[in-house]
Amino acid sequence: MMAMSRGAVARLLAGPFLAAAITGALAHEIIDLDRANKLVAVADSAADRARKASGRASEGEMLFSLGEALIEATDLLNRDMAAHGGELTLNGQILLKGLSQRDLAPHFEKALKRYLLPRQQLEAAIRLAPAASYVPRARFALVKARFYESFALDPFKPLRADISAIEQESSEAEALVPLLEDPDEREEAAFIHAVDLAREVKLAGKAGNPSTVEPKARAALRTFAETYPDSMRAASASVILQGLEQAQR
Repeated sequence: MMAMSRGAVARLLAGPFLAAAITGALAHEIIDLDRANKLVAVADSAADRARKASGRASEGEMLFSLGEALIEATDLLNRDMAAHGGELTLNGQILLKGLSQRDLAPHFEKALKRYLLPRQQLEAAIRLAPAASYVPRARFALVKARFYESFALDPFKPLRADISAIEQESSEAEALVPLLEDPDEREEAAFIHAVDLAREVKLAGKAGNPSTVEPKARAALRTFAETYPDSMRAASASVILQGLEQAQR
């Protein structure tokens, strides 16, 4: 068992979600009607252009544009719910209905109490043009979705204890770090990589199996905390690292 304050880790990880919800509540409206209509129109246009695309590269680009619109729409829907007691506002309902009418609505996961990012468009965009410039961003969006959608608050209490899936996610996050141009995305990918390594250690321990990645997990957490000392995530990485080190004493 990992000797750490799970509550502390959960609070630190939940911080960005809570901050977004509070900011949205202060702004009163997370989704204004114009933005809802524009997002539906953008998604509609991208889907139509993808259907009419003349080549794989063009179709992939249009599907990535559609994926980006769905990323924003899903994020807005979740923030709208978080800021309004778990219920969508009228504008949120209008956005969701517009997407539903086009078979583009995100699925609502009751266990998480939030909408899941539609992945089909991003996955297809990667398959169609694996060397396209948008691919690292598409891969990052998928890794980020898989990570945050795998647990409610505590990453060490995943909805499904699938070590293989976490291993793949960790490797993908590690591979993406040098490919991402956006520094915030690089930081988040490095964080996901480090936390997933620690999750591998935790799940292996629960299954009664020794973990071979524990030294790598400690190194990744330590490197993250040292590389991003001013990040909110650095505090979470330090707490997890402390738990790993205490478990070895």
